Amino acid sequence: MDKALSLQELYAVYKRWVISNPGVVTDVETVATWSSYFVAGKINKSPIVSELVYSVSKLVSLFNDKLIREAYGSDEPYYGLREQIKLWLTVVHYCEVFIELLVKNRWGTRGKWTVATLLQVFKCSSALVLLYRFKELPIAHPPIPALQRKKFTEGKETDENSNSFFTLRRSGRVIRRVDGAPSVAFRDWEPVKIKDDRPAPVNVNDLIYAESLHILKPLIHLASMRVFGTKAWKQWVIALCVDLASMKLYGKYMKDLSYDQRLEISRRKLGLVLYLLRSPMYNGYSKNVIENTLTSLTKKVPAMSFICGPIIQYLSHWQDIYFYMWAS
Repeated sequence: MDKALSLQELYAVYKRWVISNPGVVTDVETVATWSSYFVAGKINKSPIVSELVYSVSKLVSLFNDKLIREAYGSDEPYYGLREQIKLWLTVVHYCEVFIELLVKNRWGTRGKWTVATLLQVFKCSSALVLLYRFKELPIAHPPIPALQRKKFTEGKETDENSNSFFTLRRSGRVIRRVDGAPSVAFRDWEPVKIKDDRPAPVNVNDLIYAESLHILKPLIHLASMRVFGTKAWKQWVIALCVDLASMKLYGKYMKDLSYDQRLEISRRKLGLVLYLLRSPMYNGYSKNVIENTLTSLTKKVPAMSFICGPIIQYLSHWQDIYFYMWAS
């Protein structure tokens, strides 16, 4: 009983510390996350330990975000099916590489691919539920993004000031309140700007098809690797074509999407660069170009050997672990 009380008291103290010091908590989490990269190659079984440190730091950060949201949020937290699916998808997102490495160390490559397939089946089926039942698209990566704590704790971002204007009933025109106007020196005499939070036009079938392609790409890629092999060009091209088809469908409606939705699509477009670091492109072309560039920088720029040396040493190792088609 005393032990249970002490744990409750310890949790209460930790909760108060997180809520009272969100900036310090963020710094600690950042140090923990970056420490996972420095562990690599330093100790025995370093990839597993490194991913364990990374996964734990991200899960703790996710938990701390929950505490801060509950403490500073004005709305009562609701954890329905939609929120639970997004939570589990986020947890799997942070832990899947660690799980794969752990299984590979215990049961070999076959066990790793079995677990990878099971994880992707769970992720794809859960994401399809979010898409078709809750009409959420595009699904963010991860589904629960890291909380912008400074902005959140200082007050939720509003359209310049939610109490500084009102809307006329008949015309719908937005009028600034007298007491909501800034001082004369800082006025721009422009109409009140309302933040664009338009929802995605989910009735457009092309957007549903685009997100479905993105969700199913991991399973399509795994199946093509099973048929053509992990180093074959066909499985690489198939995955790239699925991504490009999804991007093309989304591209038709970019103007109709909200800012956050356009940001997620832009992140996916930037992720296409990772195809240069995936087999067989990496083994056949990119590896030599990257290594030659880093070696040239080491010779020409002083002190660059401290940065480029470890990258050259571990690049192939990182490529084998991290640059999966389904990790983008």
